[in-house]
Amino acid sequence: MTKRDIKDKTNKILITVVASFGILILVGLFSFIIKESIPALTEVGAEIFTSYNWYPTYSDAEYGMLTMIIDSLLITLLSAVIVLPIGYIIAFFMYGYANKIEKNIIKSSIDLLSGVPSVVIGTFLIIYISPWMLKIGAWSAENIFLGSIGLSILSLPYTASLMQEALDAIDPKLKESALALGSSRFTAGFKIVSKAAISGIFNSIILSINRIIGETMVVLMAAGGANLIPKSIFDPVRPLTAAIASEMGEVELGSLHYSSLFVAGLILLTISFLLTLTSKRLTRKWTK
Repeated sequence: MTKRDIKDKTNKILITVVASFGILILVGLFSFIIKESIPALTEVGAEIFTSYNWYPTYSDAEYGMLTMIIDSLLITLLSAVIVLPIGYIIAFFMYGYANKIEKNIIKSSIDLLSGVPSVVIGTFLIIYISPWMLKIGAWSAENIFLGSIGLSILSLPYTASLMQEALDAIDPKLKESALALGSSRFTAGFKIVSKAAISGIFNSIILSINRIIGETMVVLMAAGGANLIPKSIFDPVRPLTAAIASEMGEVELGSLHYSSLFVAGLILLTISFLLTLTSKRLTRKWTK
């Protein structure tokens, strides 16, 4: 065996070990959450997913999470409606219109924004934006709309960067051919390049939604913390992540309340896993 063969074999073993370690961490994480969730799933049962009542500290405790599940989905949907079009517009401008200087300025701004801690964004929203909520007719200064603004700010750098990478991955000859045939820059970029990059753009959307649904600090600070189903975008809500963050530090270890919070984490992890699986299947299909 030559020196080169030994080096290649060593590199292969090292890469396999590192990749296997990542898989083991994922399996261990799932196993740990499922193990801690079993007491609540077996004792409370379907009530967790069908009941609206979350009163884990009462003498006659109730552990219904349906309201918080709906709140999580609604605030994620509203945030996605805000951030995805803005992220695409930024990515499209950088791809088709921005010169080198403009692109560097935008990328630097995005990088700086991505480094801002979520607690700073939450504090900014509460001090400067929440007072305006009362002036425009909201009955609660912290609400689903304010939380969605914070989530949009947090996920915008992530969304714009992923979508720009999806557009940049397309062969430039496709755009040049469209321009040579008389298409405008907008038509070449929007109708041709974006269509060719649909699998990457869709994957960016799924990853952005995963980023939004798992965020904790902003929704804990700015979403209001009320366990109710909102009738308007100005009603306070309490997503699953906010419930976990606010109660996990005070709950009795090993209690049914403790186990129920792990069920909330299991729900979020399952949603994220299903979204990622769907993204992989569809992007693979579109790529073919």
